[in-house]
Amino acid sequence: MKKIYFIVLAIIGLALNACQTNEITFPMDEVDLNAYSQVRLLNVIPVTGNSDTLLFNGKNHSSVSTVLGSYYPFSAPKYFAVPIGAATISLRFLAKTTAPTADAFNYSGNMTLAKGKWSAYIYDKTKDPILLQDADVVPTTDAWNDTVCFIKVANFFHKADGVTPYGKVTLKAKKNVAGAAWETVASDIDFGTQSATYYNYKLKNVLNAKPWSGTEANITFAIFDAAGNQYQQFTSATATTKAAHSSTSWSLGKGRAYVIYLNGKEGTTNNKDQFIRLGSYNPL
Repeated sequence: MKKIYFIVLAIIGLALNACQTNEITFPMDEVDLNAYSQVRLLNVIPVTGNSDTLLFNGKNHSSVSTVLGSYYPFSAPKYFAVPIGAATISLRFLAKTTAPTADAFNYSGNMTLAKGKWSAYIYDKTKDPILLQDADVVPTTDAWNDTVCFIKVANFFHKADGVTPYGKVTLKAKKNVAGAAWETVASDIDFGTQSATYYNYKLKNVLNAKPWSGTEANITFAIFDAAGNQYQQFTSATATTKAAHSSTSWSLGKGRAYVIYLNGKEGTTNNKDQFIRLGSYNPL
């Protein structure tokens, strides 16, 4: 009987020990925001392949590959902490095999970083990035009466040669409501710049009711040139004439902040060399 008693106690002891949890910790330090800048990278070169192996000041910060045209790395729109002051950046771009194709190359550039949050747009394989500052705050609104999100717009779109800037653009949005008109989100945004202030986009449901809580889906965006003409594109591989371009099925959420950026280039006689992207990220 005593043997059974001792066996039971041993089993209970083992069970209790197995249920104990061991806390796993990772070494981490608080970022000194007076010594480090926060930098996000965006690939807005007109045509490039995936990118990986990112180095700041010669040190490897990431080797995560990205999908074409998105932020780096693709897993999340994250910032990198880089010492304030002069900085070098190196990034390997892989070959793009789908049309329009692009060869692999290694990118290198220089930046002078200041305190704060910045988005570094790599827009040319031979030139330094353009730095645009990300605001830490959004406009103050009444959370009960104003159901809005906040939008800035950046322009990195080229003409068909992939070298000449397309010029100033205006971004407009249209709600998924019968008879809805275009509303101007940001106007006359020059190449390499972004709108100075956030646009307060009022969210509405499918019945076009007053501001409500939640997410508005199926929003359409379109680009207009300096003369007010909607951007035209070749809509298919067989199309020889252009038709109005629009970007559909966007969803925007209450209280969220967005930077919507345009890049790519026009097509020449068909869509084989056409490349247009309208992407976004959360700057906060």
